[in-house]
Amino acid sequence: MSFDLEKRLAMTLTAHEGSAVDPAPIVAGALTRGRRLRRKQRMVRVVGVAAACLMLAGAAIWLPISGGSDRAPLPVSALLLPAAPGEPGAASRPDLVGTTPGAVHFTVDRLLAEADYVTWTAGRGIESVELRGRIAARVMLARDRAALDEVQQTLASSGSPQQPVEVRVNGRPGDAWYDPAPPPGGQGLWVVRWRPVDGLWAQLDIHGESLEAVIGTASLVRFDEARRCVVPFRLESLPAGTRLQGCSVNLGLDGQGAFAEGSLVVGDEAGRWLTVRAQRVPVGVGNAAGELRAGPYRVRRQGSEVLEMTVAPNEVEVFLKVWGDGYTERDGLTVLSGYTPAPDVDDISTW
Repeated sequence: MSFDLEKRLAMTLTAHEGSAVDPAPIVAGALTRGRRLRRKQRMVRVVGVAAACLMLAGAAIWLPISGGSDRAPLPVSALLLPAAPGEPGAASRPDLVGTTPGAVHFTVDRLLAEADYVTWTAGRGIESVELRGRIAARVMLARDRAALDEVQQTLASSGSPQQPVEVRVNGRPGDAWYDPAPPPGGQGLWVVRWRPVDGLWAQLDIHGESLEAVIGTASLVRFDEARRCVVPFRLESLPAGTRLQGCSVNLGLDGQGAFAEGSLVVGDEAGRWLTVRAQRVPVGVGNAAGELRAGPYRVRRQGSEVLEMTVAPNEVEVFLKVWGDGYTERDGLTVLSGYTPAPDVDDISTW
C-alpha cells in the first residue's frame, strides 16, 4: 500500500476540517511526489491496481510496484505476521486491544488464501488487518465503538448506507448494513459490526453479494491469539519523552520480497507525533544524497514537511506534518540518525 496523493489530500483536509486550508504545501508536495513517481515508473513495471477507494472526503488508490524480480512465487504464509508468544488474544484480554503497538490481538489466517496484499496495523486505540486480492476486506478491532466510527473507509462505496439490521456472528450480537456500489457498477460494500466479547467491538468491511456470505466471513476471524507487529527496522534515537505509539506493515506476494512497506508512529505525552516509513523500492531506483546529515546517513528535504533518505533496499521517510504534528526538523533528524535496518529484509525472523 502506498501513501499516495489522494490519501494525503484526504487526511490533510480532515486534519483541517472547519478551518481554512492553505493549498500551497499540498500542491508542492503533490508535484514533488509526482515527479518522483514518474521517474520510478519509467524504470519499473507497475503491477495491478488492488482497489480504488472512493469517499465523500476523498479517495485512496493502492498501487503495488514490482521490481520485475525472478524470485519464485511466495507462499501465502508470507502474508502472516509472526506469533506473539506470551501475548494473549483479544478474547481473554480485551483491555489490551489498541494499547500495544507491537501486537495485533486477533488474526485472519483463514482469509489469507484469497489475498495478495495484507496490511497489519496496531496501536493508538485500534487494530486492523486489510486484505486485497481476490478478496477486498478490512477487519478492525477496538475497545471503543466511537473509535471505529472515526476510521476512514478504504473500500469503494456510494457513501449512502442503508438502515442497519441486527445480526449474530458466532452467536454474538451485532449490526450489519449495506452500502450500494458507486457507478459504474461493481459489488456493494457490507459492514458488519459486532461484539466478539464484552468490552470489545469488531468490524468487517467487505465487498460481497449476500449478508449470509458476509456473516460467514466474519465468523472466520479469530480472537484467541496474537501476532507481533514488526517492521524491518528499529528506531534507536528518539527525542526525550518520545515512545512508540503505532506500527503498520504491508506484506505482499508480488514483488522483490514479501515486505512492501512498514511504518512506526512515535509520540509523547504532549501530543506531538511523527511517522517513520520505510518503503521498498526496485533495485537500481534511488535518490541522490541530500544536504542534511543524520548519524551515518545523508538526508534530503521533501518540501518542508518530509525528510527522506535511501537505506537500500528501502526509501525511508519521516513525516513531520499530515502524518505527524509538533516535532521539528531537528527532531526528525534525531530519529533518522538512529534508524537501524534489520539484518535481512526478506527474513521476517530477523525483524
